[in-house]
Amino acid sequence: MFKFILKRIFYGLFTLFLITTATFFLIAGAPGDPIAAKVGQMPEKAQAVIRTKYGLDKPVVVRYGIYMKNLITKGDFGESIVYTGKSVNDIIKKNAPISAKIGIIALVLQIVIGVLLGLISALHRGKTPDYIIRVLVVLAICVPSFVFAALLQYFIGFKWKLAPVFGWGEMKHYILPVLAYTIGGVASYTKFMRSSTLSVINEDYILTAKSKGCKKGRVIKKHVMRNSMIPIVTMTGPAIAGIFAGSFVIERIFSIPGLGSYYVKSVTNNDYTMILGFTIFFAALYVLSLIFVDIMYGVVDPRIRITSSED
Repeated sequence: MFKFILKRIFYGLFTLFLITTATFFLIAGAPGDPIAAKVGQMPEKAQAVIRTKYGLDKPVVVRYGIYMKNLITKGDFGESIVYTGKSVNDIIKKNAPISAKIGIIALVLQIVIGVLLGLISALHRGKTPDYIIRVLVVLAICVPSFVFAALLQYFIGFKWKLAPVFGWGEMKHYILPVLAYTIGGVASYTKFMRSSTLSVINEDYILTAKSKGCKKGRVIKKHVMRNSMIPIVTMTGPAIAGIFAGSFVIERIFSIPGLGSYYVKSVTNNDYTMILGFTIFFAALYVLSLIFVDIMYGVVDPRIRITSSED
């Protein structure tokens, strides 16, 4: 298992190297000039000084070498071109926890509620609870998160005044963003948990456990749930990375000062270093989440752990 994890880490680092390289050259070749947008009508000599400061006067290959050297040796993502005096590292350090708080709370709710509803739906297949849950799942999947956000703002915020629509810093400000972020995820987890449970409950070992007189609650807890959770583990990996990257729209709608607002502005303003730094940060989270999924497979299903250790 240890050898398996080391191999996954190596592949992950190589993947990050490829992503960083590809993103750097794609951004360097993209149209637009962040310096021109930043300085406006400033004289050419002044613009040249600023270009020299950010290294934009050097060839692309030289800039790539400098960037990779700083990234590998110092973990430095560079300084923002638009936000003068702010490094990408500082912005991530300051604003990532804000996005993480929303994402983690929403993710926990998505998994807990989704697994519970999926299990209930599967165990009551063809009955009223199953039909109700399936209809709600279809609605939640088809309707975009920003529509739910707008509806929550209108009804809970404006009409019923149960929670503030905008603002940040207090627990009450979490209510609407977390609800808007949670609904779609709950539907996805419910759908996959239901399908997985239905495929498991008809397996031979489940029928054998029932025939031996094992209580229904024990069968569900020890056999059905554990084996049904494998697709959920698969979904959880990318969802962990999405804690930071998946709430951009929600953050914009509720004016939350997370990474989402900075990322959208950096794309609009052609802030090269911000785009590159955020992309690497999100890619690293995604790779780590995939490694986490591989490890969790061994926890959920011992057969996977044995096979991995033999490899």
